[in-house]
This record gives sequence, structure tokens and C-alpha cells, in this order.
Amino acid sequence: MPKEELIQFSGEEICSGILVWQLNDIWPGTSWALIDVGLHRKPSFFITQRALAPIVVGMERVVTSLPPYITMGYRAQKAALDIWAVNGRVEAQDAMLHLSAWDIETGKEVPLPADEAKKSLRLKPNQSNELAKLDIPHAAQTVVAARLVDEDGTQLARWVSWPEPLKFVRFRPDLAVSVKVESSSAGGDVVLLSADAPVKGVVVSVPIEDGEDAVFADNFVDLVPGEEIRIGVNGLAGRGVQVRWLCDWEGKGFQL
Repeated sequence: MPKEELIQFSGEEICSGILVWQLNDIWPGTSWALIDVGLHRKPSFFITQRALAPIVVGMERVVTSLPPYITMGYRAQKAALDIWAVNGRVEAQDAMLHLSAWDIETGKEVPLPADEAKKSLRLKPNQSNELAKLDIPHAAQTVVAARLVDEDGTQLARWVSWPEPLKFVRFRPDLAVSVKVESSSAGGDVVLLSADAPVKGVVVSVPIEDGEDAVFADNFVDLVPGEEIRIGVNGLAGRGVQVRWLCDWEGKGFQL
């Protein structure tokens, strides 16, 4: 296609899109679908929703303490983190990258170099952007949270990196998740979540005996100390909200 014709279609995203398999269950059963038979959105729905936002931030851990498959020699031990962002818009975006690290079991903050903890950057349009690389101190017990905010402080994207596999992660035994509900000036309510130690996969819901018709704008979120996550909800109608999270049955901080 001639260059002038490519310019004509610039920004129209004619070929963009995603194929979701599968979106919803068609009978009462457990499957990989994002929506159940009652049209309730499963945790995987919200993960997909966040991944398809116009701007996202992501992190990948690269741990080299173990040899690759069928390799006789060991590589030097290292735990590094690659941080990147995707700007799906057709214009550049100025942003500030905030990084914080936390010990999972104690909930104490793990210091990061000042030049890595906060960085000003410009996200190029319609592409992925490499943002930073850093070494993870005590990687097997450290969680790293990344936030992208604009010049007004509005959050553009957020992601939390955990050591894997999660079955080996030891959470703080007495961690507590705080949940509050406030009325929103825009209508509906807002659920405010915070925690005193890193928490994986917090799910908010109305107790099943009170009905399942409340609609949450987000769910299945990871929490770290020092942050308050706000989730809009419609149809709460004064009912209480319960919270669950990964391995909450093992500790003493489980709240309903």
C-alpha cells in the first residue's frame, strides 16, 4: 500500500481487536469462561478488562538461579524485573512511574534506589514502551508494585509482581484487609480497600444470602501497604460487602 494511503488510515485501528475464548458459560458448570451462567463476572473477567485498558503497565521477573532445560552449567544467580507499558492511544502520554517493594510476610517496605522508585517518562503512542529494569532484593519474598499516574496524579495503570509459583508464597499470618463503603457523587457507591501487608487476589462481593445483583466496576485486585484501592459499585442498596483473598483461611485476618 502506498505511504499516503497508510497515513490516511492512521489512528483508525481498522485491524485492532481481541478474541476472547470463552466469554460466558452456557450451562451451570465450572469452566474457563469469564462470565458464569448467571451473567456474574468471574475474577478472570477483571484481569482481562485491565489488560485491555488504553494504557497498561506490566512487569516480568527474570530469575536465573536455576539452569534452563537440558543445560549442564549454572548461570549466575540474579533476580531482575523488566517493567514496560503499552500506550494504545494515538497520542503520546506523559506519565510518572512509581515503584514500591514490600516484604510479603512481614509487610515491611523494601527500599529501592531513589532513581528507580520514581521516574518521569513519555509513553510513545500506539506501541509498547520499555520503562525500567531493576534487581529485586530478596526476590523470593518480595512483591513489587508499579503505578503510572498522569501530571494531575490520576492513576493510568497499575500492576503488582509476585514471586512464583504462588503456592510457595508465605503471607503474613495476621494480615488484615480493611473495607469501607462510601457514597459516590456520580451515583452508586465506592468500596475502599487497603491492607497492612501484601495481599493477592482480593475479591469483594455481597454475601450470597443478600443477593448477587450488585455490579462492581473492578475486582480481584492485589493490595500492598500504603495504597487505597477504590472500586465503584452499583446496586449495593445499603447491603454489606464481604472480602476474600488468596489463602485467607490460613491466617487470622480474615474478615466478613
